[in-house]
Order: sequence, then C-alpha cells, then structure tokens
Amino acid sequence: MKFLRSEKAASEVIGHVIILGLTITGVALIALIGVPSIFSLQDMANIRNAEQAFTVLDSRASIALLGESPMQVVDINLGGGTLAVKPNGTGRESYMIIGRENEGDTIIIPMGKMEYRLGDRIVAYEGGGVWSKYPSGGSVMLSPPEFHYNGRTLTLPAINIAGDAAIGGKGAAAVYLKKNGTKVIFPDPYQGTNRTNPINSSISGTIYVNVTSDFYDAWADYARSLLYTKVRTDENNRTASIELTVVPSGFGASTDITYPVSFRGLPDTGAPLDNFSFRIYNNNNFNNFNWDIRAKTGNRILIFYIKKNPPNRVELMVGYQDNDNIINPSDGETWGGANFYIQTDAKGSYIDVDLLDISRNLTYQNENVGSTNANLCQQPVSGTVRGIRTTADSWSNIYINTSNANKTQSIYNVTQHYIRKMAEGGDIFFFKCAPAVNNEQNQNNEPADDSSVLVDYNPVGAITFLYISDNKADVTAG
Repeated sequence: MKFLRSEKAASEVIGHVIILGLTITGVALIALIGVPSIFSLQDMANIRNAEQAFTVLDSRASIALLGESPMQVVDINLGGGTLAVKPNGTGRESYMIIGRENEGDTIIIPMGKMEYRLGDRIVAYEGGGVWSKYPSGGSVMLSPPEFHYNGRTLTLPAINIAGDAAIGGKGAAAVYLKKNGTKVIFPDPYQGTNRTNPINSSISGTIYVNVTSDFYDAWADYARSLLYTKVRTDENNRTASIELTVVPSGFGASTDITYPVSFRGLPDTGAPLDNFSFRIYNNNNFNNFNWDIRAKTGNRILIFYIKKNPPNRVELMVGYQDNDNIINPSDGETWGGANFYIQTDAKGSYIDVDLLDISRNLTYQNENVGSTNANLCQQPVSGTVRGIRTTADSWSNIYINTSNANKTQSIYNVTQHYIRKMAEGGDIFFFKCAPAVNNEQNQNNEPADDSSVLVDYNPVGAITFLYISDNKADVTAG
C-alpha cells in the first residue's frame, strides 16, 4: 500500500498559532499602550471640564463677592480628582503686598485659593482669576484676576478666600460662595498714612504690587499684557513684582517750585510737553541772578540756565550733552540768546519764562551753559555743558551748524527735542543749581518763595488713582 506525503495539516496549525500569537500581542499592546492613552484622554477631558467649571465659578464669584447676590452655587464634576479650599495658613501661601516708594505704609492682603487636582494637573481660583498649572511647572491664566489698570487708575478688589473643605471622587461637588464683608483699604484718609487720591508723586513716585503665588508666572504674563507696567519675576520666592509710576501732582496748574521738578511717565515721541513754564520772583531785581535746573538720565545731561542780562532782562540758555554719542565728553549742544524782560507787580520783580515759547528763538552757539560758581548744585550732576559740536547730530532730519539757517530754532522746538531725548532714558528729575549759601545776599541769586512752575503733559502709564478693597469670601463644598 502506498502512502501519500502531505504538509497541509501542519501548515494550517502553524497558521492558527501565528494568528493567535498576533492576536495576543495586539491585545497586550492595547493593554500596555491603548488603555493608558484612553485614561489619559479621560483625564484630559476631566481637566477641560474642570477648567470650564472654574471659569463659570469665577463669574459667579464676582456676582456674589463684588455684586448684590449674597450667595452663588456652582457644580463641579470631580472626575476622580480632588477639590480643596486652601486659605492662607494651610501652606503654600498666596497674597498681595502693595507698597509705595518712600512710604513705610505697606498693605498686605491674603488671597488663598480653591484648587482642583487631577494627577499632576492643577486648576485653581485665586485672586478673582482662574489659573491652570502643568506638570512642567509652568502655569497659564484662564480667566483674568480682579486687577484692573488702564494707565491712570488701578482698581484692585482683592478676593480673600476662607473656608475648610476637601472632597474627592467621581461625582459632582456643589461649591458655595458667600460674601463675608468688604473693607476699603485705599483710599482711607482716617489711616493718617497718605492713603488719599490723587496719589502725591512727591511722596510716592512708584506703586509696587508683589504677588506671591504658585501661579506667579501667569500673574506676571497677565501684568505684562496690561499697558504701562514693569514686571519682574522671582522663581525662588514664587513672586511677580509689578511696578506702576505715579503721575506728578499739580498737572495743568501753577505750583510752588520744589525740587526735583519731576516728569514721570513722559512719552519719548512727538512733542512730549503741553506746558512747562516758570513765574520767577527775585528779591534783588534779578541783579546777579544765576540759576539753572538740570537733569541726568543715563549719560545724558540737560540744563536750562537763566542769568541776568543787564539792564532789564534775563537770558535763557540750554545745554545738552550725551556722553554715549560724542568723542569728547566736554563737547555739548548749547543754545543761547533768548531774552525775557523783567516785570513788576505787587509782589515785586518777576519774569515769565515759557520753555515752550514758540515766538522766541534760541541760537545754536558756543556757550558755557550752567550756573557759575555753583557750590550748592543739587545732584545728579554739577558743572556746565561747554562748547558746541560742529553738528548737532541728535536732531532728526535737520542739519544744524553755526552758519546755516537751522541754527535758529524756537524755544519750543529746542525744549521738546531735548526733553524727548531725555525721556528715552526714563523718568526725568530736574534739580536746582545756584551759587547760593545760607545767607540772604547769595539767596538773591535764585527764585524767591513766591515763584511757581506749571507742568502739564499726557503721561504714559502713570497712575493717579488707587482703589484697594479686601473682599472676604466663605467657600464650602459638598
């Protein structure tokens, strides 16, 4: 009998084994890779839901804490995460510190927060805003905080969270927000610490707001999105530092001459000034009058110098020096020849010097600009601006030398040009310089007590009004 040899059956068995192996491998790969991915997608969806719920909570909180409603309730789906109310005193403090330059009066407002955690993701309500933190450590703002600044007014209704709640699980949690009082902190004239509006720039030139928070970097990003703020961060201390410049007082009105004559938040484009003028009285009919005001920003110096020009006039001279742009530091850009007549009223002899006078001219010429023998020059700079450059090359699109027609410019043009150049270096502070000592004779070389100055301009990012309140919130969840 003859047997036939065949391998068909073996091939079929091997095929089934291969298919089974591939199936098992596929299932294993799904278990190892797919299931975690599914869970990750679920977590992402839960985080997204929490972010949306916290955004709703933010708007409801504003109604309850800053509006008329006594209480608001918001449902938040936990999705396997945890929800906790964390007032200050429970670790990882969050608070604001508001301070003013040259003032010992510091305002500290605790913020606290309500926090949702799922794995290594965090969503929180803090300071009236909603924030999200990522595993990398970076955070972003989802909804802006109660921090409103338009370049002139800072309104800061700080939210101060209190409560004791912690809940976790898969279901939904009801969050209750209840107002527990509001305290106006600024302005508050009863404090006796200059907590009044408008803010006095001669006392407080800068407002500082320091925010300490786990979301400090997102706070900083938000502050940078506002106009006219200076922002720094400190990672080690979890702090965003926000700096706001104060508008000088007395805008648009004559005030006594005090030093420094300050220009804060001055634009460095176009014609920065609207008014800059002096009414100067002198007890000695301006005999031997020899006075200037001078400012320094970086390596730039600007001097407005007034001296007696007998018999019945005074002369205005202007000197500018930029040590960054010239080869010889003794060279400057100097102007002279603008005269103002001495007048008289019931108070005595006076002159009106308008540094934005468009009808009087200055001439680009060789001068020594600055008070002579000035042994009591206030800081920041003493001495004079001497000589002239062959070309005043800091003027845009204008060629100036001592022999062409451009050597004559209105006082208005000269002042606006150099103030603009100085403003490129920041705020400007004019100090006095006069050869005065503590005796009556030499004090006649400078303005008498009845003298006044008028300064007016449209400041860029200079705060005038400050409103701060502490709004306490009781937050519970269940």
